[in-house]
Amino acid sequence: MARFFQSHHDDLQPDDVRMTLGEHLEELRSRLIRALLALFIGAVVCYVFSEQVVGFLTSPMFAVLRAEGCEVRMVATNPAENFITSLKVSFIVGFILTAPYSLVQIWGFIAAGLYKRERQWVRRFAPASIILFFTGAAFLLLIVSPLLLKFLVAYQSELPNYGLVPEWLLGGPTPLKVTETYDHWPTTQPMPMFEDDPPTAPPGVPWVNLTTKEVRVRIEGAHYTVAHLKDVKQQNRVEPMMRISEYVIFILQLSAAFGIGFQVPVVVAFVATLGIATADQMASLRRHIWFGMAVVAACVTPPDVGSMLMLLIPMIGLLEIGLLVARLIERDRAKTATQGEADS
Repeated sequence: MARFFQSHHDDLQPDDVRMTLGEHLEELRSRLIRALLALFIGAVVCYVFSEQVVGFLTSPMFAVLRAEGCEVRMVATNPAENFITSLKVSFIVGFILTAPYSLVQIWGFIAAGLYKRERQWVRRFAPASIILFFTGAAFLLLIVSPLLLKFLVAYQSELPNYGLVPEWLLGGPTPLKVTETYDHWPTTQPMPMFEDDPPTAPPGVPWVNLTTKEVRVRIEGAHYTVAHLKDVKQQNRVEPMMRISEYVIFILQLSAAFGIGFQVPVVVAFVATLGIATADQMASLRRHIWFGMAVVAACVTPPDVGSMLMLLIPMIGLLEIGLLVARLIERDRAKTATQGEADS
């Protein structure tokens, strides 16, 4: 029994208790330099591939604009906006990609003052936390963002035309005279329509691209857009005009929010490990936890029910996974305690 308590006491002691304050500060400085160097390298790499990174982030928006029959473009309102956007994206994405290494450096500094048990807990939960963060961000980019952007772009994009202002008052087109007819309608063949651009289109002959809903023409081997098709019923249409800088920051903020929201099972398991609350106690407060997660989801997502539910539903599922992991941890702890008592 005495040996058990002695080993238990030794297990609760930090390994490095002899480091002076100056040594701790020097350790902190060296690890911060490593983390900042990793961030700089990650930002440089991301800047080299900034065109591909920005293209990946903007692809959901372009797909939605194309599906909604809108002009497929984003705007830059000042000459330096594209360059500044590339720099912002490079630093943010570089920070995200190098975050695991930075966390290792921070953990290496903190570990000296932690108990051996606490270091084991962090070693177990830190990899899961990183994986869940990237899973949440990927879930937002690949699944949630197309549906969310489709809702936002299509929301009140067509407004009713009440005809309160007559066209003649503003000098609009005058009515046709009775004698005017359309007897001289062109007798040429109708414009050909294709699902995609034909590879052997003759130069100067336009065709309709049914995928992009555009009239296109081939000139000197390159394809050009002549006009974007719009439904004649859409009399009063609100055309979205997205600033690329605002959109990129918006989508990165949502990615971070989903990555943080996916930390629910790690938080639940960590709370159970520290003994703050048992799995049964947290399960009994399930409805209150759901309400709290709903508030968080409503705060970090745009003000619509759909996007909030897209974050809330996965968080509820991850909560149940966290409770399951917490029960397994409690069972393993009880088994270890029983074996310790038997050995003593």
